[in-house]
Amino acid sequence: MPATKIIRFDELRDEFEFLGNWQDQCRYLIELGEELPQLTADEQSETFRVLGCQSRVWVIPTLMEEGGRKVLDIRAKSDARIVDGLVVVLLSLTQGRTPQEVLDIDFNARFAELGLESQLVPQRKNGLYAMVSRVQQFARDLSAEAGSAVVKPSIRTLSAEPETRLPLSEDGTTRRRTFDAELVRLEFPALNQALECGFPVTYLDTASSAQKPQRVIDKEREVYEQYYANAYRGVYTYGDRVSAELESSREKVARFLGATSEREIVFTSGSTMGINLVAQAWGRKFLSPGDEIVLNELEHHANFVPWQRVAEQTGAVVRLLPLTDDGQIDLSRAEDVFNPRTRLLAITGMSNVLGTVPPIRELTRRAHDYGAKVLIDGAQSVPHMPIHVVQEEVDFLVFSGHKAYGPSGVGVLYGRYDLLAEMDPFLCGGHMIAEVTSTGSTWAEPPAKFEAGTPAIAQAIALGEAIDYLNEFTLCPVHKHEQALLRHAHASLEAIPGLTIYGPAPSEKGAIVSFTIEGASAYDLAQQLNFRGVFVRHGHHCTMPLHARLNVPATVRASFGLYSTLEDVDRLTQAIEFAMRELKIAR
Repeated sequence: MPATKIIRFDELRDEFEFLGNWQDQCRYLIELGEELPQLTADEQSETFRVLGCQSRVWVIPTLMEEGGRKVLDIRAKSDARIVDGLVVVLLSLTQGRTPQEVLDIDFNARFAELGLESQLVPQRKNGLYAMVSRVQQFARDLSAEAGSAVVKPSIRTLSAEPETRLPLSEDGTTRRRTFDAELVRLEFPALNQALECGFPVTYLDTASSAQKPQRVIDKEREVYEQYYANAYRGVYTYGDRVSAELESSREKVARFLGATSEREIVFTSGSTMGINLVAQAWGRKFLSPGDEIVLNELEHHANFVPWQRVAEQTGAVVRLLPLTDDGQIDLSRAEDVFNPRTRLLAITGMSNVLGTVPPIRELTRRAHDYGAKVLIDGAQSVPHMPIHVVQEEVDFLVFSGHKAYGPSGVGVLYGRYDLLAEMDPFLCGGHMIAEVTSTGSTWAEPPAKFEAGTPAIAQAIALGEAIDYLNEFTLCPVHKHEQALLRHAHASLEAIPGLTIYGPAPSEKGAIVSFTIEGASAYDLAQQLNFRGVFVRHGHHCTMPLHARLNVPATVRASFGLYSTLEDVDRLTQAIEFAMRELKIAR
C-alpha cells in the first residue's frame, strides 16, 4: 500500500511566502486539511488519540516498505479544520521518511520557517508539539528495536548570541541609547513631581521596588485599552493579540537571561512564588531524608523559609555556608559544607541588605561537582548586572518584575528545560492541563505546566517592555554608573560620626548601602529622612538571621537604580545630618 500523498514542505513554505499574511495562510491550511482522508471509527479511538491537544486529534503511524526502505506512513485527522491543516504541516515533514530521518528533523526550525511559532496561540502550539511527540516516540521505538541510537527531541533554540540581544528599530538595525542618568530620570513620572514637604523626590528604595518608566506604564495601559482578553483561550482578534504579546514578552525574557528557549521561562507572581515553586515541585519530588540543602545567612526569607519547609517535609537537612566578618561567602571554608549529600545550592545573586555579590560561578562549580542543582535568587542582581544562565551553568533562577522597572504582580522562573520537564506541577487548574478524565489528569509541557489559571496578562506583557528598556542601554553602563554612586555614598556616609555601614567594600557589592547611626533607631531615622523627601527602607528587610548575626535589630537601607544620581547621594547625606539634629544626636 503506497504512503498517503501529501504536499512537500518546500512547496508549503513557498506558498506561505507567496500568501504573506496569516489570514490567507490559515485559509490555505484549511483547504489542505480538507484533502486528508477520513479515518475509520476504529481509528478514531482513544488508542490513537493525542493527549495535550485542545481539539481531538488522532495520529496512526505505521511502517511500510517503499523503494527498499522502511518508511513511515501516517494517517491523521482531527475534529477541527484548522488543526487538519496543522496535521498536513506535520505530514509534509514526516510522511515517507525513515524513523531516523524523522528523529533528525528540527521541527522547531521548520515551524518557524512558516511563522507558526508567532502565529499559533500557545495551546494550539502545544497541541502541534503533542502530535510531533507522538510521531517522534513511534520513530524512537522503531530505532530502539533496530538497535539504533535513540535521539531525544530538542526544544527550540533561540538564535541570537548574547551580545546581540538588543531590540531592533523599524529599519531592522540594533537600537542602542547612550546612558545618561539625568536624562533617564526624566522618563520616570513618579520621580518628577513636587512633594508637600517642598523637597524633590529622592527615591532610594529601588531594592524594594523600582520606579517605572513612562513607556512601561503606557504598555500596561495599552493592553487594557486596546486588546485585553484572557490569554490562550480565544482565537478572536483580541485573544490572538494578547497571547502573541505575552509570548513575545516570554521570548524577550529568555534572550535577556541567555536561556536556550522561551519554553524555559515560567511567568510567576514574583521571586517568592518562583522559589516556592521549585521547592515544592522539584524539592518534594527529588529530596530524600539526609539530603542536604546549602543556604547562607545573607538570604532573604523568601530563599530561606521555603527550603526550611521542604526540609521538614522530606527529611532533608539545611546547611549554611560560612560568612566572613564583612558579609561575604567564606570560600576558604565552603568546601567543608559541600559533600556527596549536597542536592541543592540556593543562593542570592546579590544580598538585599549588604549588597554582597557572591562568587556564583565558583559556588556553582563546587555544587555541580557533587551533582547538586543551583538556584539563584536574582531579585536584586538581575536588574543591575548582566546574567547568562547557560554560560554560568545556572539550573534555576528567579526574579521579580517590579524590581526590574516593570509592573508588580509578575515575576519569572527560569529553569533548565530538562529539569522543568521532570518536575511535578505546583498549582493545578486551567492551562496547565493536557487531559482530564474522571479518574486522573496529565499535564501540559513546560512552561504551561507551571502556569495554572489566568496569568498576570498585562503585567507580563509590560515586563517585556521593561526588558526592552534595559536592553537599549545594556546593563554594563548601568552597573558602572551604579558603582560610581556606591563609591560616592560610602565616602560620604563614612565621614559621618557614629554611622556604621554594614557589608563589604564597594568593589565587592552591588548598589546598596545599609547602615545604622548610634543613638538613633532605624524607624526614627527613616521618618526624619522622609521629611526631606528622601525615601529609604528601614527594618530587618526580611533577613532576620542576617540581622541577628550583625547584632542589630534593624538597619536603614539606601539602594540605587539607573535613575539615581550623585545629587541623590548628596541629598541623602544632607538629610542624615538634618535627622541627627532633629533627633539630638551629638556629632
